[in-house]
Amino acid sequence: MEQTYLEPKAYKPIMAGLFTGIVATVLNIFYDIFYRGSTGFQLTPLINVATIIFGTLLVLLVAGSIYAILARFVRQVNIVYILLFLILTVYAVFLTMHVQRAADPVLITQFRGLLLGIVIISGTLTIFLVPYLATHETSII
Repeated sequence: MEQTYLEPKAYKPIMAGLFTGIVATVLNIFYDIFYRGSTGFQLTPLINVATIIFGTLLVLLVAGSIYAILARFVRQVNIVYILLFLILTVYAVFLTMHVQRAADPVLITQFRGLLLGIVIISGTLTIFLVPYLATHETSII
């Protein structure tokens, strides 16, 4: 007797978001190490390894969930999702360029550079990798 299991519609997009979150977390940590090593930036209370790990994973898990919700209600889900997260990424980059984290202009510039790289890496992977993994047959997820 062969059993067949129906895959829930939300499983693959959520797993795509989670896998993308893992990839983005690793890239963000490497970027953090490289950026801090090349600039000597040491202001760590806000952006550190723990916030990179949990923040990136949480944001991309939510992105996968949003993809699953859109897939249920929108016909051209990839186009709508890409446009939505492209707009959100551009808005996050705009907000990053206006962050005032310290009184010293050098620290402000270094903090913006670090945060901007993390936002761009996470945003780019969110825009392209989540829809790809959610719609293509892969053995990854």
